[in-house]
Amino acid sequence: MNKLIAGLFMSHDIISRFLIRFKHGLMITCLLGIIAYFWQQQVQQTAQYQRLLLDPQTDDLILIDLGRFDTDRVYQAQFRITQVIATSEDTITVKQGRYTYGRKRDIKRAIQLDNLMIDNYFDPDPIEWPRAALTDYFARNAIYAIHRPNDIYVMGGIVKPRALPRLHVPAAKYQLSPDNQRGIAHYQLGELPEARKAFAAAAHKEDHWGQYNLATMLLGAEGGEADPAQAIALLRQAAAHGNHKAQTLLDTLCPDNVACD
Repeated sequence: MNKLIAGLFMSHDIISRFLIRFKHGLMITCLLGIIAYFWQQQVQQTAQYQRLLLDPQTDDLILIDLGRFDTDRVYQAQFRITQVIATSEDTITVKQGRYTYGRKRDIKRAIQLDNLMIDNYFDPDPIEWPRAALTDYFARNAIYAIHRPNDIYVMGGIVKPRALPRLHVPAAKYQLSPDNQRGIAHYQLGELPEARKAFAAAAHKEDHWGQYNLATMLLGAEGGEADPAQAIALLRQAAAHGNHKAQTLLDTLCPDNVACD
């Protein structure tokens, strides 16, 4: 027992002397380890942002610094939240938050508090960015982060409503037009008049999903007055383009609907 106690005391003394003798080296090693850890985290996060910017998707949050966009003025931090509402081969369309924040942590706090769900949080006028410019915006910190929602959440905050059951989105193999995607985004936000206008623009360009989505809104008097006759005409156009949902809805409506005559 005495030998065990003596051994413990001896070990303690050896460790103490080691720590006293090499404490500066150990502190530097720990500090370098901490720096390396955070540097690695930063590198991985930057790589993730770059990967997401190569393939932005609807509902992605792109965090920007307006002060970096306007290079002709003296720089002043102006952080804002934008959200992707449509993408195409050459451009992305975003809606921009009306609120400007002086610190990045205020942006994070706004997201975590579900501020994006506040009515009129976003400016109604969309902005288009060339896809090719996104890398440059990121390189000069005009875009400093991009986050893809996990279901409806980013950083624990709600950034979009859950999809409504009546929303009709085609299979992933079909390339959605920007107008139709914008209509879907408005519809998900409950902005029905704006959704109706966007679907009308898509329908005018012979987008059969835009025709189908506009038809369902016209049938349900969503975002304006009902117009069954126009809805049936749109469904017929969509069905002629091979839209099976439009044909199924026509088969359901036409037997008892005078608008089909």
